[in-house]
Amino acid sequence: MTSITKEILEDAEKEAEKTILRAEAEAERILERAKEEAERRYDAIIRDGKERIRVKERQMLSLFDLESKNRMLRAKEEIISEIFNEALKRLQRYTQTEDYVNCLFRLILEASGQIHSDTLIIRLNERDSKILTEEKLNEFSRKMGIKLIKSKDAADSIGGVIVMTPDGRIVIDNTFENRLRLLRDSLRVRVAEILFGGGNERSQ
Repeated sequence: MTSITKEILEDAEKEAEKTILRAEAEAERILERAKEEAERRYDAIIRDGKERIRVKERQMLSLFDLESKNRMLRAKEEIISEIFNEALKRLQRYTQTEDYVNCLFRLILEASGQIHSDTLIIRLNERDSKILTEEKLNEFSRKMGIKLIKSKDAADSIGGVIVMTPDGRIVIDNTFENRLRLLRDSLRVRVAEILFGGGNERSQ
């Protein structure tokens, strides 16, 4: 091998070595950048995942809190409804007492004060219509100074009376059910306070 050939080969080897070294260095830089990018993406994914978890947890807690409140409201309403049902049962038992006829008179008298008519139609349930005989009705009429006429239509109630003008334009519903319904909002707050220590939430 001539000296020139040998020199050329040596130069080629040196150049190849330099190229390999440069390639290795470049590959190392590329790998380092890829590693850094991968770490950044990993961190971003972790952060995003943690935030998603926190959002999901907040949503779940919010839903749980709302569901808990709804369940509590339903439970309260069920208890309060039971109390009002019991009140209706007691009122029904009251209709069996001797004082109940006087109660009917007071309810009619109260309604007459709101209607201001010389003649009033009163609607009773079938049982009360039999209890309030014509004799009793005439007695009430004399005491009130108003002509009272029993309606042929029976009221769908456990007790009390519906009072109206002859033309039906003014109607006062003094049945026990309606009286209790009108009182329900104010009474339910008191009942809730007694049962739940001041809970006055309203169901929709």
